Amino acid sequence: MEKQIKNLKLMAKESMKKEKYTEAFLHLTHALTSDPNNRDMLSDRCRCLMLSEQFNLALEDAEKVISLAPNSGLGYARKADIHFATYNFESALTEYQKAFQCNDSDKESCMEGINRCKKEILKDKNIDKQYPYVGGALGIFLSSVLLVLDYLSYQQESYLAHPVLKVLVVILSAATFYGCAILYRKSIKHMRRSLLEPP
Repeated sequence: MEKQIKNLKLMAKESMKKEKYTEAFLHLTHALTSDPNNRDMLSDRCRCLMLSEQFNLALEDAEKVISLAPNSGLGYARKADIHFATYNFESALTEYQKAFQCNDSDKESCMEGINRCKKEILKDKNIDKQYPYVGGALGIFLSSVLLVLDYLSYQQESYLAHPVLKVLVVILSAATFYGCAILYRKSIKHMRRSLLEPP
């Protein structure tokens, strides 16, 4: 039995090298039927699932590794990698910090992960601040183009000939695009979280 498990692990490793993640997953799953609580194989399968973008299944394996060895950094590091791969940087940072605190963790790798997360979180925050203003500016530009075209086409006969109406159109357009930009950023973050949920 041990020899069979060892062979399956080697076959999975070779499949991973060739980026044949489905094959690797099948080999590891087969091996885990004989030894379902093997942390190393669960961790390898977790990585395999993550690389094949099966994030919710990868997260299940990472959680199982943590439940089997809550004082080991292995499960937390895998969980952090999954969150980072799905652009959930704040939760990835938390998991990297948990992994760092474990005695058996790779401190250098954890610190790299922590620094990458902090960098990406800062980028995200800057984008969150900038996008609404970019949206507002786009609204002003498009409404200005519309007003110019309207004037060239209808001149004083236009329904928007009055200066107050023109100002209102620009303000409404800017406000609409400003709000749309905020909603867009919120939808992006929701989509990132949904990558971790079952389909």
